[in-house]
Amino acid sequence: MTQHRPSPLALIRARMTTALTDFARDTRGLVAVEAIILLPLVIWTYVAMFSFFDMLRMKSVNQKAAFTVADAYSRETNKIDDTYVDSTFALFQALTRSNSPAMRVSVLSYDGDTDKYEVRWSENRGVGADPVLTDNTVNQMRTQLPVVASGDEFVLVETWNDYVIPFKIGMEDFELKSLVFINPRFADQLKWDDGSPT
Repeated sequence: MTQHRPSPLALIRARMTTALTDFARDTRGLVAVEAIILLPLVIWTYVAMFSFFDMLRMKSVNQKAAFTVADAYSRETNKIDDTYVDSTFALFQALTRSNSPAMRVSVLSYDGDTDKYEVRWSENRGVGADPVLTDNTVNQMRTQLPVVASGDEFVLVETWNDYVIPFKIGMEDFELKSLVFINPRFADQLKWDDGSPT
């Protein structure tokens, strides 16, 4: 009786097939490998959600602070002076808890005959605030202004705040800006105190 011995190549092929089958069925260490792959993605997602939430929170705080300042101006019946503007800027800075806020307060009117906005007075505070408005510059931003009746006056409060993203997730730091329009509530006009007697 003759013995049939497989060729060395067939033996190697059979051993490789068995080893690969055993390797495919072996699940030891699978959780560790999945964790290594997914953990960075989970951490990035959590950090991104925190950054987006903080960005939206800061935007809301900035808008609410701007509305608070605008409401203070709308309720004023006396003339506005530098001290009043300085105080409202300090209030805005305290409400936003920001190191780099800026603010511009302007009283504007609309002339229907010329179809132009006019600046009654404008004041700015803070580093990085845009220059005070003039009749020329206010009409360049007319698309952002409300439609009002001829002769109406309104208060425009603009605020700027630099937002620094807490974690770098692919977004750069940016500037938050708010525009608030409000009519004087208890007076026809909100006048500027230039020091001249009434």
